Parts: sequence; structure tokens; C-alpha cells
Amino acid sequence: MDREESLYGMDRELRAKQEAKYDVALEAQVVEWIEFLTGEKKGDRGFGEWLKSGVLLCRLVNAVKPGTIKKCNTSSLAFKQMENITFFTNAVREIGVPESAMFATPDLFEEKNVGSVVNCLYTFGCVVQVNVPEYDGPPLGVAMHVESKDKKRSSGICTDQSSGFSATMETAGHSHAYANK
Repeated sequence: MDREESLYGMDRELRAKQEAKYDVALEAQVVEWIEFLTGEKKGDRGFGEWLKSGVLLCRLVNAVKPGTIKKCNTSSLAFKQMENITFFTNAVREIGVPESAMFATPDLFEEKNVGSVVNCLYTFGCVVQVNVPEYDGPPLGVAMHVESKDKKRSSGICTDQSSGFSATMETAGHSHAYANK
């Protein structure tokens, strides 16, 4: 059974919406840019399959800004490949790709939302033109100035929902007690 046949209800509807929004022309521009900078041809592989190991993404970042990603795993182990994807996302975030343009590892590794990967790479190409002055390769898209204050959320901001709820209840209880006096 292929992955599409196993989707039902809302999952199938979401997949259909993602596919309807997928920009094939944008993917072609991104592929051409990656091929030029890395020297690796996509061939007849799917976009997600081509980038899944994260190795090419690491090479791309280092082609744009040498030495940014110090270590790239060449292992075929899934967790090592996902680590490469994380190296990429952390690097492009530091270079200036806004959080709103980022993708999550499963979007690529499990091909859950390849469109978001294409959009992130396109945004990366736009941001590079402004934030990496030493970059002298071909442009991708239009130079993008990003003055964004958004950062990756650190875990633990709201780790205990019940304590926030309790504090709200206590506050509400106190205000109620004062209102009756």
C-alpha cells in the first residue's frame, strides 16, 4: 500500500491542499541553484528523496558560506540523516532565514510537506544575497532584507499547563472574593 492510500479523512484533505499549493516552477529554480552550487544533479529522483539525507543541504550551506557546518554525517542511519537536516536548519536560521519560512525535519525526511522545504530553500537563496556579503554565486530570487525578531522557541516556555491554569483560577477566585465584600 502506498502512503497516499493510507491517508484518510483530514490527513488526505491536508495532503491534497499541500499538493495544490506546491509550486513546481519554484522547485525548478531551487533545484537549478542547488545543482550549480553543489555540482550534484537531481536526475530523476524526487525533490525530497534527493535532499533526504541532509548531506546535500550541508554542502549547500558550506558552498554559500564556507565552514558554517563543521561536520556532516555520511551515515545511512536515519537519526544521522535527520541530524544533518537539523544542522542545515540551524545554519540557515543563523544566516537570517526567518522562523516563518523554516521547515521541520519530518517535512523533508518523511516527505510530510516538501513544499515547505522548497519555500525555505528559496527564502535562504533570497536572504543570502543580503546577509552573506562574501557570497558571489548566482542569485536565487530577489534579495531579501529580513529584520525579524522571531527566533526558534526554546523548549520549556510552557511546560506545565496546569500551573498556569491554577494561577488563573486562583486569581479569578480572589477577584470574586473581593467583589462580594
